[in-house]
Amino acid sequence: MVFTKSLAVATAVSAVSPFAYAFNAQGKSNVAVYYGQGYDQERLSHFCQDTSLDIINIGFVNVFPDQGEANWPGTNFGNQCDGMTYEIGGVKTQFLSGCHQIMEDIPICQAAGKKVLLSLGGATPDTQQILSTETANGFADFLWASFGPVNEDWSEWNGPRPFGNVTVDGFDFDIEHNGDFGYATMVTRLRERFAEKPEQKFYISGSPQCHIPDKQLDLAIATSAFDFLWVQFYNNEDCSARNFVGGEGFNFDSWVDIIKSGGNPAAKLYVGLPGSEAAALDGYYLAPDEVEPLVSKYMKLYPDTFGGIMVWEATQSDRNQINGTSFAGNMKRILTELDPSPPAPTTSPSSTPIASSTPTRSSTPIRSSTPVTSGTPSPSSTPA
Repeated sequence: MVFTKSLAVATAVSAVSPFAYAFNAQGKSNVAVYYGQGYDQERLSHFCQDTSLDIINIGFVNVFPDQGEANWPGTNFGNQCDGMTYEIGGVKTQFLSGCHQIMEDIPICQAAGKKVLLSLGGATPDTQQILSTETANGFADFLWASFGPVNEDWSEWNGPRPFGNVTVDGFDFDIEHNGDFGYATMVTRLRERFAEKPEQKFYISGSPQCHIPDKQLDLAIATSAFDFLWVQFYNNEDCSARNFVGGEGFNFDSWVDIIKSGGNPAAKLYVGLPGSEAAALDGYYLAPDEVEPLVSKYMKLYPDTFGGIMVWEATQSDRNQINGTSFAGNMKRILTELDPSPPAPTTSPSSTPIASSTPTRSSTPIRSSTPVTSGTPSPSSTPA
């Protein structure tokens, strides 16, 4: 079985297009996308083959320790896991253990030059909250041990590794509810953990809604270091990208000011957009010809801060074919055409990283009482 799974991953890696854009964290034409909550979504490997995507946020860690069973976090990746969860001390947690498809597919994305981040939060449930500094630090340590580089001490304790030996490229904060306490502490703690592995670059991103101040991430953005902020410029009437088309109210300039005075003045700002009409509330979807003048203006106006476009979400974008290309593909075309220094296509690495076929489990996994399904929660389904 181990050989069979490894061979399958190797075959899939070799099938990825040999040409992709070289990822540049400082670039102006990156496309980030969320994956994990699309209805009847394809496997992650399907999107790994899309050369228009640079960053994929896998969501979500949607239950936080203070609200989770046995004080463990919980996860929901739609239809990509088998419903099995970890058990600790006889208590069933909400932390999924049987996520073999994601485990096998992340290395395919990484071999294609994409960065894969694990996203915390999401729109549901709304009980996500950090109640103490101790929880914030402990949660960051738990995420690093479970999804970061393999740690010998963690392995000896038989700590959870839902994606086996696979390492994500960082963490995303899509916090939708219950205030800002603890997130600056988490970001700082994760940065400390990143420093333990200086040979590998890790990233932290945030997805605030466009209202200023954002009720959940304002303090963290002001006092801790994010690499990317993909602001949700949709589902909020007074600040959405739709207002750019209408003439006034789009507050990209104000977000640039927030970054410049924040914890990382060099952070990149992305325009967050829905990938189809169905991906947002009525009226907030922008067609590619509406996006192009927006990108043209702000890429020129803020060349050091503009980073690209974030798309919610992968499946909606993939099914929204415009002139034979997905919405995300159209966004990549617009960005690269307008970028004065566009990334050059590069040959994908010939090496073939193989996912661990047997994830470590802290105890015998059992079926969760409510199997996870592929619903369609949105990062900002409820306007602030």
